[in-house]
Amino acid sequence: MTLSRRQVLTGLSQSLAGLITGGIATRISTPASAAASNPALILGNGLRVHLAPNKSGYISAGLVLRSQHINDPRGLAHIMEHTSFTGAAGSMTAAQITAMREDCVQESNATTGIGMINWSASFLPRNASQVMELLATTSLDQKFDEDTVASEARVVLQELYLDKYEAEGRAKKFYNSALYGSSHPYARDTTDTEIATARLPASTLAAELGQYAQLLKLPANMDLFLAGEFDPGEMTALIHRSFGRFEFAQGPILDLPHVEATRDYKALSASSKEFTRPLSENRIAWSTGVRITDSEAGALLALGEYLNKVLFKEIREKSGDAYSPEAVFNADSCSGVFEIKIRSSTKPDAVEHKIFKTLASLRTDVDEKELRRISNKFELQRLKIAQSNDEILTYMQDRVLHGCSSSDFQVKSIAAADIKTVARRFLPSYKGAYVRLAMLGQ
Repeated sequence: MTLSRRQVLTGLSQSLAGLITGGIATRISTPASAAASNPALILGNGLRVHLAPNKSGYISAGLVLRSQHINDPRGLAHIMEHTSFTGAAGSMTAAQITAMREDCVQESNATTGIGMINWSASFLPRNASQVMELLATTSLDQKFDEDTVASEARVVLQELYLDKYEAEGRAKKFYNSALYGSSHPYARDTTDTEIATARLPASTLAAELGQYAQLLKLPANMDLFLAGEFDPGEMTALIHRSFGRFEFAQGPILDLPHVEATRDYKALSASSKEFTRPLSENRIAWSTGVRITDSEAGALLALGEYLNKVLFKEIREKSGDAYSPEAVFNADSCSGVFEIKIRSSTKPDAVEHKIFKTLASLRTDVDEKELRRISNKFELQRLKIAQSNDEILTYMQDRVLHGCSSSDFQVKSIAAADIKTVARRFLPSYKGAYVRLAMLGQ
């Protein structure tokens, strides 16, 4: 799982697991399960390799670096990530790196998350040797040439300006702070310090990145995931040749603090340039305190899907107060959060009241037929994962980074009594323990 650097609520993976009392979930196998649980290979320098070969005709790779230092408030990791597929590395110039990427990688991306950097690439099997070399060199031996640093810092600066000056940005930061706590990495706002860093002279910034890289370029802090059509023996030899030449190095990994259950009602509101009156958006969220590995997580996943269906019927189909109401339960290794988002021309207070009237009904009234439909939906999602290298990679990464994945469990039979039990325990009452953000049209 890769957490979005800014969009905390929408970027959280929906991966969940748990053996639920009453038979809600049972363990299953997928092609990637063994690789995700136990690395197929651990190099002498500490790099862990997870392999999932198949007959798809192509290969997807994900390289994840975890470090406590990635959360540095100056944003150096973010600029480092931006320069990784474009700047000089090893003995190659920036132009050579760019040419290799364009010639050998059909799809590529790099993202900075909370405590991690993730490089991804999809490519044809015949280019496997070059891509392994590209990933190893750009991730472990960047040179930070001034031209690339200057160019990418300007791009990062534009991204940061969007974060700082977008109409809703400030309100959403208060929202995240109220939900996670102001000191939690999910809510911490480092925009101003990152802007100051991106404005540094290129020569100064390049030198600082070179020093900073020594804290991060650590093979023992890295996991390499590969899913696709390859021979495991041949791929292992390529990995040894490309990654194995770097010496062992290891550093601390960020330990995300547990997000406890929300205890109070906090109502926030702000104007939004995105809407014109009478349109507005209600965002309602609360932490359950349940993490991805906790026993209640599977039931809460089912409850989230059921809640999404019920809100659609009640608020769209019956009353016509919204076009597309959304509800989801998101969980990871430190948090489990429900979020409801409804855009409507009805006054936010009226929408809020209607939402919680619907929530209250779930404590006593659950439709068994709807639960069976949800079970079929989970089964379809599981089958889709088995057919997509990118989905298999996500599955493998979730298990390594967060302890399990939704594909570890197949929802086969969900009893109404189970849903009502978790609804009574984890759904708040009207103006109870949750955070509400009303974004009002101007």
